[in-house]
Amino acid sequence: MLVPAIMKTLRQMPTGPMLRPLVLGLVVTALCIIGFGVTVGAGVSWLVSGLSIPFVGEIGGAADNALGWLAGIGSVVAMAFAFTPAAAAAIGFFVDPVADAVEARYYPESGPAKGRSLAIEVGMGLRYAGLAILLNIPLLPFYFIFPPLPAAVNGWLLGRSFFDMTALRRETPARVRQLRRTVRFHMILGGILLAVMTLIPFVNLFSPVFGLAMMTHLYHAARERSA
Repeated sequence: MLVPAIMKTLRQMPTGPMLRPLVLGLVVTALCIIGFGVTVGAGVSWLVSGLSIPFVGEIGGAADNALGWLAGIGSVVAMAFAFTPAAAAAIGFFVDPVADAVEARYYPESGPAKGRSLAIEVGMGLRYAGLAILLNIPLLPFYFIFPPLPAAVNGWLLGRSFFDMTALRRETPARVRQLRRTVRFHMILGGILLAVMTLIPFVNLFSPVFGLAMMTHLYHAARERSA
């Protein structure tokens, strides 16, 4: 089920109907990543600026330089994990164009989706982005001890958020939960693939559009299985 969804997505990515969603996805994802990166970098710089030790005073000299290097490294590491909330936040802007392009080519019999307003879709994306931040920050120290952990955590999160965003265009929340159970294993595996893609430079810019197209195929497969 997942492999056919991936292959269909790869075949459609370079076609004309996907060009506009791809360009929009690149721009929005890049802006979200920059926004998260600037926020993270500013936060780390604020934490280490003017750091002082009781009875000693402000740290200077070599120690201050070492803290600066650590702050820079910490910003880069934190930005790597910021791709997941950035991708989750970005999907709300172009879920309909991507899903419409996939359905027009592969599922024309499904007819037009009822859709939702852009404000609702963006709000859902921001909600998933907030959930990504809440999940990742407490687990960040453990990611260095057990590297596969972020792929598992973010794989579940991305798989669910991308599936829900595509399915809710046509289904009620209760129906989405039912469909999600029928493809849970494939949904999580697809989410893990997306989590890995978000860590690869340049590839991560395409991951939201790729993920939405892939999850659109999984949603329709879940509908056929449930029927």
